[in-house]
Amino acid sequence: MTMLNNNITSFGRLLRQLRERKGDSLRDLATKLDISAAFLSAMEIGKKKIPNDYACRIAEIYNLNSDELKELEDSIIVTNKKVMLDLDNMTDDQVEASLIFARKIKDADSDLLDRLMKALKDEN
Repeated sequence: MTMLNNNITSFGRLLRQLRERKGDSLRDLATKLDISAAFLSAMEIGKKKIPNDYACRIAEIYNLNSDELKELEDSIIVTNKKVMLDLDNMTDDQVEASLIFARKIKDADSDLLDRLMKALKDEN
């Protein structure tokens, strides 16, 4: 089955690069992940949600460094269009800030986004 590149997600593009770098086909990686090639293909084109543990599993299979792992994790977040937060180990203030942020971010203007990015990246 031929897949058009314009249907592939950021996760799919990155995963294809990783596979090609190692000489693996989609089927090869699917076997290593113990899933069907059809399921892996569906994740690559955004038809199936990518499980949270797949970044670590793929990083282990392809021996990714920390920068590559972060890029893979970011591509999963973008592809899944969701960010999961573990609130269990957060203080009450951290939980409250996270919830307020989640509710308000969609309405943030570019000035506020710039200030947030600078503050969060520790840029003064």
